Amino acid sequence: MTLLVAAVLVGIGLFLPPVNLYDRLFGVQYAMLSAEANAVAVDGLTVSVSPSDPGREFGVAMNSVPLNALNTNTNDAQIRNASTAVAAAPPHLALVSPIYNIETTGSSPESVTLTVRVPQTAGNPDVLDLYSWNEDTLTWEFIPAWYDGNGSLIATVDDVPENVALFQSMPPDQPTILVSVDVTQTLTPEVAELATIVSPAGLQPTLEGKLTGSLAAGFDQNAGYDVMPVIRNFIDPRAVDPDTVSAIIGNSSLLNTHVEQVTAFASSYDGVVIDYREIPVEQRDNFTAFIRKLGRSLDELGLALGVVVPRAQIVDGTWDTGAYDWRAIGEVADLVQVNFDLDPSAFAPGPDRLNEAMMRWAVGEVNRHKLLMGLSASSIRQISNEFTPVSFAEALAGIGDVEIEAETDKDIVEPGSEIRARLDGMDVSPGKDETIKTSYLDYIDESGATVARMWLTTPESLRFRMDRTVPFALRGVAFEDLSNTGLANGVLEAVLSYKLQVPASPSLHELALRWRIEGVNGVLDEIITGFNEELVATIEAPDGNYAINVEVVSGNQAVPRSGAAVAVFAPTPTPTPEPTATPEPTAAPTRVAAAPAAGPVSSGPVANNAGPIVGGSFEYGGHVTGANTGATEAMRRAGMTWMKVQIPYRLGMGPDVAAGQIAEAHARGFKILLGIVGSPAELAAGGAGYIQQFAQFLGGVAALGPDAIEVWNEPNIDREWPTGQISGAAYVEMLRAAHAAIKGANGGVMVITGAPAPTGAEAAFPGQVMNDDRWLREVVAAGGLNYADCVGAHYNEGIVSPTQRSGDPRDGYYTRYFWGMLDTYWSIVGGQRPICFTELGFLSPEGFPPLPSYFAWAQNVTVAQQAAWLAEAAALSSQSGRVRLMIIWNVDFSRYDSDPMAGYAMIRPGGGCPACDALAAAR
Repeated sequence: MTLLVAAVLVGIGLFLPPVNLYDRLFGVQYAMLSAEANAVAVDGLTVSVSPSDPGREFGVAMNSVPLNALNTNTNDAQIRNASTAVAAAPPHLALVSPIYNIETTGSSPESVTLTVRVPQTAGNPDVLDLYSWNEDTLTWEFIPAWYDGNGSLIATVDDVPENVALFQSMPPDQPTILVSVDVTQTLTPEVAELATIVSPAGLQPTLEGKLTGSLAAGFDQNAGYDVMPVIRNFIDPRAVDPDTVSAIIGNSSLLNTHVEQVTAFASSYDGVVIDYREIPVEQRDNFTAFIRKLGRSLDELGLALGVVVPRAQIVDGTWDTGAYDWRAIGEVADLVQVNFDLDPSAFAPGPDRLNEAMMRWAVGEVNRHKLLMGLSASSIRQISNEFTPVSFAEALAGIGDVEIEAETDKDIVEPGSEIRARLDGMDVSPGKDETIKTSYLDYIDESGATVARMWLTTPESLRFRMDRTVPFALRGVAFEDLSNTGLANGVLEAVLSYKLQVPASPSLHELALRWRIEGVNGVLDEIITGFNEELVATIEAPDGNYAINVEVVSGNQAVPRSGAAVAVFAPTPTPTPEPTATPEPTAAPTRVAAAPAAGPVSSGPVANNAGPIVGGSFEYGGHVTGANTGATEAMRRAGMTWMKVQIPYRLGMGPDVAAGQIAEAHARGFKILLGIVGSPAELAAGGAGYIQQFAQFLGGVAALGPDAIEVWNEPNIDREWPTGQISGAAYVEMLRAAHAAIKGANGGVMVITGAPAPTGAEAAFPGQVMNDDRWLREVVAAGGLNYADCVGAHYNEGIVSPTQRSGDPRDGYYTRYFWGMLDTYWSIVGGQRPICFTELGFLSPEGFPPLPSYFAWAQNVTVAQQAAWLAEAAALSSQSGRVRLMIIWNVDFSRYDSDPMAGYAMIRPGGGCPACDALAAAR
């Protein structure tokens, strides 16, 4: 009886998978599908068709190889083939289901649905994926599928795969870090060490299907990261050009040309990233065709393709990706960067929260091992529902700067008097959203209403956002601003800890204010307060000048605000400690200390430590009130051969206003530089029309025979350029027109770019100020060097010798130093054009009343130092091989009030000119 039962069981087994003796004897037996019988199932897999479209004589035959049959010692070909396929799976995929074999007959419908029941042992459905085995390439291929919430993964396919299986996806051991580098940014060694992929920007498509521009510098193709340049349809993301892309992808000839151009360019790198934004939804099919064709072209050369897409939107209850077909893009792209919403609250965990829900949907559309979460490392300003990236310091700018209240007589207080210091900005309500590990500041107006919220991106909050990739096993993250200055301290370390998948650092402490009362010998007192609290103090100290400075602190992060000075008892030659200026934010904020004593004021000579002024192409001169200046002989004695005169332009003005200055300078034997600057208000109102009129004026002036024209003055600040419109690219539009007009009228006129104001204050004055280095990078990126013979520069805030590269008591910001300015500008222009200092001067109050508080940083500079330093600057400029022209600011100005121009003048009270003698001695 036992033998009989065994024989029956063996017989039954022969007719079951994987042996399928019946099929082997009588052929494959198909289950025919119809409107009435539209599904067939085996061992957890259901294949179904729509009753309205069952196909024509469409049938399905299925069997499976269970997990426990794999890698067994058998002669069964199906089991051996399945075992081989499983062995070929990448290490981040773990098989959790049988391997299903599907054979079909007849004409299949337009789509077929595969429903795979998730085994109870499979674990978290968020990391389960459906794959098909490709017998030709011997690889597993991702099948887009979605989890229905009831224990099944569902996929709709056009072509029924022969073999499918369910896999659990593991997160990468080291997530990918993609870092884009804009032409206005610098790839620092610290950021480069973090990067898995560096994507330098700078190229754009043209209407001919070609590429224009030049890549951001600083990357190294021999470093430990891949280089995949990013091609964008914008320079500034606020001014995107979708029309050019639409014209290319809507024309088959242009599309082919563009694919060829991009492929040829990419062949010098590891691949390329396409970031074409705001494509119209009507171009969805055309954009998909472009990406497919480009993907195939790059794949033939073994190159990678990355595509940047915006986040999906929920429209009528479903996810909508507009012109970007995520499934189709994910098929051919090697990387898909999804730029996530800037709203930090969208990262809150929960199945119904925006970003988590989108990720859950996204991994069913695109292979998760291709997906990068596009993040911002900057802090975020929220006004209503508008979110804008800002620097950490800019997020704190609304608290204002130090103002002092005290009983004073002529700005002097007696020792022991009560002094009250407060911040003059808005009231602040700090807080922290623990669900997203993000601190914030609410700015409150006088009515008690919240006018803005500043979300502070700290290491803790950024690590929290990056960690959202781990539960979904995404490939990694991408940043466009990781090279920005002004990020919070520790952000790069947070990215590194995420990349290495080690625990995050402990969270920072609560935000507070750290007040310091500083004198010439250092810090007298230090007090910690909360926001909105006054500092009440008395200074029991020797007579002298003191500074009250304040920083916003949190753990090891300290962001200074502008301080205020106070004189105790009576003014003396004691140096004034400089109130903290809001500096350019850096990765390691600098504590600003009071200026040390500079010794007694003296008019004695100061040694020139720079050597002689050498010959060659270098020339120098001075800025004068007019070419008929009475300082001509002094200028000749100093060896000057140039004069600079500034001419304001207003609409309707004729070029003849410059004729007298040009003729007078030439009659006295001097070359003349005309600094011509227009009206910001007229420029704002007139736009392109104003630029053309301004250019025509410059052309008329050029025809009169000046030796050089500086086009505008300090266009990086809103005193000289319309508020909210400051950018290097906007200036280049003017420069292009000006250059054409000047050279068209007189090719011998040297065209100098308008020198920007040296500043690091853009964080404190958004829209009103742009840092000069950033502005100049934008000028270079926009092609500005093509329209200039020389790059204008101003250096006017030095209080140490030009030979020094450090030692300024304020801080180490580059604008403090002659070499800091020259090295920075020379690096930005890449040596393609010489530098022209159209204003270079040192401020000394000697012979005048004390300087106004805004200029108190120069209170201790003597005339002797001024003279020696001007000679040193001329010598260093001549020796550098980088400087074509140096114009000293200034020769003979007499105004001395809130703008102490006379303090810069070479001609001092009484008519002497120590600087002339120093320059003469240096020749």
